[in-house]
Amino acid sequence: MELVSILDKKACGSAIGVNTGKLGCLSLFGTPTHLMLVKKGYKIPIGQELSLEYISEQVQKGIFIPVIDSSSFEDLSAEDTYSTNSSGVKRLNLQGLVELKFMFEEGHEFYRELDKLQSFKGYDLLLIDDEDNWLVVKNSDGTTGGFSLGHITPEKRSFKVKGGDAEMKSLVLQMLNRKQYDSNYGIAHYEELGFTAQEIALINGVDLSFDAIPSDLATTFTINAKLNSDNNTNVLGLLVANFSYKVNGATVVITSVTESADGVYDFVVPALALNDVITLELWDGTVNVNVAKDAGGVLYRSEVATETVIA
Repeated sequence: MELVSILDKKACGSAIGVNTGKLGCLSLFGTPTHLMLVKKGYKIPIGQELSLEYISEQVQKGIFIPVIDSSSFEDLSAEDTYSTNSSGVKRLNLQGLVELKFMFEEGHEFYRELDKLQSFKGYDLLLIDDEDNWLVVKNSDGTTGGFSLGHITPEKRSFKVKGGDAEMKSLVLQMLNRKQYDSNYGIAHYEELGFTAQEIALINGVDLSFDAIPSDLATTFTINAKLNSDNNTNVLGLLVANFSYKVNGATVVITSVTESADGVYDFVVPALALNDVITLELWDGTVNVNVAKDAGGVLYRSEVATETVIA
């Protein structure tokens, strides 16, 4: 529609007709319990099924960041503000923005990861309630996406009080667009999705360490793989396809990988030379990202392990 035809045209109130009938099954959203942070501006394509496989791939790519199982929730949303003139007529001045607080009772590695989320306008947000229903934004182009976020603030960690509350850390998020929250949203119900939030694959941090520094002309080395949440639990079942190996910055094909004991992996590689710098990290060549998926669908990400070949 040309610009001139819409100038000074304003809808006073809602669209023509207000349908307040109550027939049919009510579509409701429960207590927000799980968060799915989304890369800013990402849109779920038209026709895309919201399946565990699709979600897992987006998690691997860093497009989705699931934060599952908050222990409690608090609504911190601001109230709408009004002004009243001398005749007593009240008028809306400012619509309050939605602000949500999620509390988590988890370990310290989890709290450290939450701290990385501090940002402003860095993410969008999909919400999942305690009945595994999803709250999403409906875009005008037919796609869906997340609610536009302003600040994400990981609050300071609370110590455990003897006989009182457990140790916890809170995450506070503010939505910036009331139109999205009030009307441009949709609910994907568990009955249609068929999976729970706890089934969503989460990325587990892994520490890779060389058992010994490789030497000149060596064709083998051994790596230990443990979860960095406790630096103790062995990571099992990794395959050669789960690793990216480089020598002096160039990718080198690994001859073979054998798990000789729980979390202990023996590598066979082309012969090394003195002062070669070798690096190893987890990888998924299918989607070309540094998040590996094992045969059971569990996701792992590691720091890059580095050593320099000695004489």
